[in-house]
Amino acid sequence: MGEHQTPETLSRRSAPVIETATGRLLDALLRYRAYRLLWTSSVLTQIGQWMLQVATGWAMLQLTDSALWVGMLGFASGVPFLLVAAPAGALAERFDRRFILLVCQAGALLVSTALATLVLTGLVTPFLLLVATFLNGSLLAANNATRQALIPSYVPRSALQNAVALLSAGMNTTRILGPSLAGPLVATLGVGGTLLLQSACLALALANTGRLPTTPPTEQPNLPFIRLMAEGLAYIRRVPIVLGLILLASVPTILVFPYLHLLPVFARDVLHLGPGGLGLLYTVGGAGALAGSLFVASLRRVRYRGALMVGIIVVYGGVIAVFSLTRWLPLALGCLFAGGFLGASYMALNNALLHLAVDDEVRGRVMGLYMVTWGFMPLGALPMGALGDLISVPGAVLSGALASSLAALLVVWRVPALLRLQ
Repeated sequence: MGEHQTPETLSRRSAPVIETATGRLLDALLRYRAYRLLWTSSVLTQIGQWMLQVATGWAMLQLTDSALWVGMLGFASGVPFLLVAAPAGALAERFDRRFILLVCQAGALLVSTALATLVLTGLVTPFLLLVATFLNGSLLAANNATRQALIPSYVPRSALQNAVALLSAGMNTTRILGPSLAGPLVATLGVGGTLLLQSACLALALANTGRLPTTPPTEQPNLPFIRLMAEGLAYIRRVPIVLGLILLASVPTILVFPYLHLLPVFARDVLHLGPGGLGLLYTVGGAGALAGSLFVASLRRVRYRGALMVGIIVVYGGVIAVFSLTRWLPLALGCLFAGGFLGASYMALNNALLHLAVDDEVRGRVMGLYMVTWGFMPLGALPMGALGDLISVPGAVLSGALASSLAALLVVWRVPALLRLQ
């Protein structure tokens, strides 16, 4: 547990690290115990999420034999980010952020255990799967918004970019390992057994979170909740850099990232691959994302990180546009790796720059609204899929990728100070 510590206190108490390339890359993990606990808890939670996603998707397919019902699971898990993340960010300023994480993870543990019980007893239904997925998504949205607000409490400002990028690297590692582990687990242990393993991951995450230092509220507890939210929105409108960074976070989430939902169509109809080939596409993209996160974690003395971020998103749109046009597997794999690299490095840079630009008094609310952008991907998949039916899936992805690059340039034209961010 421990008493409250500031990033400056944590910096003074940090462990010595030998200045090697690895030491510089893993700086925040090696130096700051509280951040290390938060990172471990986050990775364990995300591993559990992959188990849940694969297990519930398989269970829904067995129960309904319907792609529509399986797609509704993705919608039920994504919509809570639109509904819950912003209020959760405001709560993170009113209460101890560590306590909110504990509540979210304990709630997710209860949901997972209850769902495992329903599956093992044969009482699960498609509707109950949707309810459990929505509840889990709501808790995950609140957990992630609070976690974002917590990072600067556990590392000094000088280590913030490294800490944000290493957390992104951890999440992308689970993106590679999660599906490859969850599939065999469902095959050997069944859906119920896999959900029990998810519960075990959440229990371990909960234990790590319980060892985090406490964080005091940053707002007066008697301030009306609606006023808290309104002041957060007013702050974003008042500070062009913050507004620009959130808009830039929204651009690829709406216009590019939904292509990930359409990879099964590319695998079967464009590249003529089976399920194994589809898994290869996801794995290569995940490997690129991991490399991109580690690239940002290793960055030192880059003068204009804002300009680098903008350059990356423009090139990212171009790479995905090339992917949408190719029918040659080696080029498609190269584009997916490059796209994963650029997308992850862009989001890690955007996240780090947002943390550096925001005042701590409104950090919870701003990061909560930032997390809302994560909910745009399942919503963006709907119009992209509809456009795919109308013209073609490659054409829809091409349109989104080119629109993303143009939209990013438009945001920068309106907020040119983004290019000068250090």
